[in-house]
Amino acid sequence: MAMSRRAELVAQLLDALRRTNALSVAMSQGAAERIGVNTTDLHCLNLLSDGPLTASELARRAGITTASVTGVIDRLEGAGYVRRERDSADRRKVVVTLLAQEAAQVIAPVFAPFVRAWRGAMDGYTEEQLELIADFLGRTEEVFETEVRRMRAK
Repeated sequence: MAMSRRAELVAQLLDALRRTNALSVAMSQGAAERIGVNTTDLHCLNLLSDGPLTASELARRAGITTASVTGVIDRLEGAGYVRRERDSADRRKVVVTLLAQEAAQVIAPVFAPFVRAWRGAMDGYTEEQLELIADFLGRTEEVFETEVRRMRAK
């Protein structure tokens, strides 16, 4: 029995998403090499770009152990990309803050060609189409977040 047009399109989207994710991993690896950090360190910088996190929260979101995150923070602090501070409410906690300007000086030039190319790829879409794409990506992000939590649940 032939697949419905809808089933065909959904299968195409899932396949495109799989390929895009593989390319995203490859791009992260290439960018990390250019920047001079490893992929886990770059992932943590990306997570910190949304705002300061405690060391344990950074470890949880990155999917690494708290012992591993200490090494990540040491390397990123040594490179001048992050700052460690004691939490004012709970002195036992360490809060890690991205030094945005310092990190951007090194990281932005690596990603600038990608951002330019991506913006160019969006030029042909209407505002309504961009809203639909943004909605799709928002839903995709929710599915990924849910699945990452499920996979990491003990």
